[in-house]
Amino acid sequence: MKILQIVGYKNSGKTTLINELIKECRSQQLTVSTIKHHGHGADEISLNHKEVDSLTFINSGAKESIVLGKQLIERVTYEEKSLQQIIDEDLSVEPDVLLIEGFKHDHFPKVLLTKQSEDLAQTLQNIVYQFDAFNLEEKKDFIVWFENWLKK
Repeated sequence: MKILQIVGYKNSGKTTLINELIKECRSQQLTVSTIKHHGHGADEISLNHKEVDSLTFINSGAKESIVLGKQLIERVTYEEKSLQQIIDEDLSVEPDVLLIEGFKHDHFPKVLLTKQSEDLAQTLQNIVYQFDAFNLEEKKDFIVWFENWLKK
């Protein structure tokens, strides 16, 4: 299973990019799962919302999508777990690709999305690619990098 984290500040384009990466994986007949961290309280996320990021991932072709916030894992269980525990215990299938949104300080390879990257980049480890998701040329270059990463 290939694992890639997409990290950055709020509104840096993480969810939009993950939806594009899911579609790219699916075009290559790869299965994808997603795990998303959100910083809201447990009572602030629900699959009843019309525009839930985890549902957009499913609509883009992800096999499953898990959301973790505080102690709520939307899938649904109620206990606090680390990202590694979720990967080890909660994925119902082992996908070809696991895309993770957030969890900035975990150890997996990271793509950092941000316009003002200096302060965040200095606090993170294992950044394998960094770009501004709103810069179309940089985004095109990243997609080429991602396609090559999938083949490794």
